[in-house]
Amino acid sequence: MIEKQEGFVGQRTYIMPNELLTRIAKHPLVEALHITDIGYYPKAGFHARERKYGCLQHILIYCVHGEGWFEINNQRYLVKPDHFFILPANIAHSYGANLSNPWSIYWVHFTGSRSTHYLDFLIDVSENYAPIMMPPNSERIVMFDDIISHIEMSFNDDNIVYANTSFAHFLTTFKASVFNPNPQQSSDADPISKVIFYMKEHLTETLTLEQLAEVAGMSASHFSAVFRQKVQSSPINFFTFLKIQQACRLLEYSKLRIKEIAYQIGYNDPYHFSRVFTTVMGVSPRDFRKMGKH
Repeated sequence: MIEKQEGFVGQRTYIMPNELLTRIAKHPLVEALHITDIGYYPKAGFHARERKYGCLQHILIYCVHGEGWFEINNQRYLVKPDHFFILPANIAHSYGANLSNPWSIYWVHFTGSRSTHYLDFLIDVSENYAPIMMPPNSERIVMFDDIISHIEMSFNDDNIVYANTSFAHFLTTFKASVFNPNPQQSSDADPISKVIFYMKEHLTETLTLEQLAEVAGMSASHFSAVFRQKVQSSPINFFTFLKIQQACRLLEYSKLRIKEIAYQIGYNDPYHFSRVFTTVMGVSPRDFRKMGKH
């Protein structure tokens, strides 16, 4: 078998020079998380790598077309479209493209003082290293292209800061529990996102758990459990939080009286509104307005 490590029609790659890496490792804005190598391999026939002692950096590989495989800790995993996996630093591994249906992959080597925290955020290595499937996301690809374009201009420190701070955002798109809060942009909206959008459009009302569950198309108990898992808050508490955020905006940027603001976000009793606001924000509406947050 012919193994081709790199060199594919339409590929993009950038490998950081050692001198630049040394400078980046000391930069206060990017030393915590930064890219050392980055690339895109389309239809990477015969692509394969083996590292008997692992790599100094963590490696993220995201397959968008075709198939491949990887081995780590004596376990072999198959990789299909929309799968990603991460190979932690300093662990022996190998990987490669499927011979008959080679993968197209986006890949990044990354390191930094907090890089392991991002690794732990994305995968649970205490269980296994199995690839994780993510829904296709065109914005993720646009983000990658933007990052590598700025990395290619690495003679400019500003571009390096931009690329690496954007990379932190890029990594978080691979967290399954991060979902799109703007469902009007997609016909296949997540039901929880639909509910959040519905909440934002009905801040003047008093909504019940049953009403919100109906919007999601779930039973009240199931909806409540799913919402808590994704948002880490109960639906009603989150709705209250959205109301109070709107109240903050009105307190800062309008001349409405506190009583009028309470009415605008669905509180008929301004004293009850004041108590809720104080509980959420830690200060009363009157004191909040005096503070002039912005």
